[in-house]
Formats: sequence, structure tokens, C-alpha cells
Amino acid sequence: MAAISAYDSNSISVLFSSLPGTSGGGVSPMSAMNASIADYKMVSSGSYLRLMKTYFAKTDAEEFRKAFGNSKTKSNSVSKDSASTLSTMKSATEDLEDSASKLVRGTMFTKVSKTDESGKTTSGYDTDKIYDAVKAFADDYNKVIKAADGVNTSSIKKSAINMINYTEKNASALSAIGITIGSDYRLSIDEEKFKSADMNKVKSLFHGSGSYANNIKSQASMIGYKTGNETSRSNTYTKAGSYSSTYSAGSMLDSFF
Repeated sequence: MAAISAYDSNSISVLFSSLPGTSGGGVSPMSAMNASIADYKMVSSGSYLRLMKTYFAKTDAEEFRKAFGNSKTKSNSVSKDSASTLSTMKSATEDLEDSASKLVRGTMFTKVSKTDESGKTTSGYDTDKIYDAVKAFADDYNKVIKAADGVNTSSIKKSAINMINYTEKNASALSAIGITIGSDYRLSIDEEKFKSADMNKVKSLFHGSGSYANNIKSQASMIGYKTGNETSRSNTYTKAGSYSSTYSAGSMLDSFF
């Protein structure tokens, strides 16, 4: 075997001198070399890789639970709201859309003939029928407000606030027919005042494409749409540690595991 040249010897000396603990009674160069060889064997055998995967798998799981607020509930949802909360919200908006549609397109604002006790016939609105329809609308509106109060998703909250703001803009017109807005943003109807109000004013608020009720119907539809989108984000992180196909970011994130 050829002898080691002076250049090689100097290079090795420099290498050893750069290792920690090579002076002052520290770790000897040979011990440091043995430790490095042991580390190399861990890497080459795959033991180091398995150890790192185990560590980071635990860390990632902990970070996910913190990020999604699931450390106590162990929920696998990526939504800010539970499926139950979103279901209640969706149901409430559908009811409001339905009751608003009945007013906007309904026949209760068609005048009917009435005959009094004296036999006199007059034409007018069926105030009882109109009141029942508006009362149903107000009840459904209040259900949406109540449901929205328990929602955490900002897009749904924002749409609910828009609906509240629109109603408050019509507060004066609503008050004139016996409908008031409470401090909790819910509607209440004074039946006696409502039935004695000018039904033409009631009709302008609740019937037709440009009415208050039709605008509320559209806003309820928007809230329902956003609730549906948020519902699709619920329970999309599987117990196996990957995203299901209902969440678009899943395939990208799964590629890292």
C-alpha cells in the first residue's frame, strides 16, 4: 500500500483538529470518529428516518388539533362549526326562503269580496290570512337570527349581519304596520296594530319582486349557500390522517405523508 503523502497527513490532522473536544482532555479524535460512524450507520440503515417520521407525525398531529380546536373534542372537521350547528342554520334559512316566497308570490294580497251583517258587499284584503303569512315569515326570520348567533364561520356571520342591517333600514316602514325590531334583532308583531294598518303598505313590503320580503328571501338564500359550502368542509380529515375527496386541498397535502 502506498504511503500517505504529507498533504494527506496534513489534511487528516486538520480534519481531526476541527472535531469538538480534541484538546484539553475532551473527546479523543478516535471517539468522535466512532460516534460519527455510529450516526452514519443509523442514517444508512433507515433507523434515523423512522425515528424522525415518528417524531414529526406526533408533532404534526398535535399542531393540527391546536389549529382546528380539536384537542378536547377529537373532531376531525376542518370547519369552524359542527355539522349540527350548520344543519340548524341551513334548515332555518330554507324555512325563511319558503315563508318569504309565499308572501312574494302568494295570492293573499288579492282582494276578496266581503259581505257584512247588513248584507253590504265590499272588496278588501283578507287581513287574517295576510297576518298569518307575515307572522310565519317573522318567526322564520327569528330562527335564522337565533341560529346565526351560534355560528362561528365568518362568511355566514357576515351575511346574517347584512340581513339584519337591511331590516333595520326598513325599521320605520315595518313599525308603521305593527312590526318592531328588538334589541336582539328579532321581529315581533302587534297583531291588532297590524290588522288595522293600511294593507297596501303591507303589500308593498311583502309582495312582489322589489319588496322587503323578496330581498330577505335572497339574503336567506345566500346564507344557506354559504352554510352549504361550510358543511362540505365538515368531517373531511379522516382517521387515517389524510383528507377525504370532499376537500380540495386534500390531494396536495396527502402527497407530503
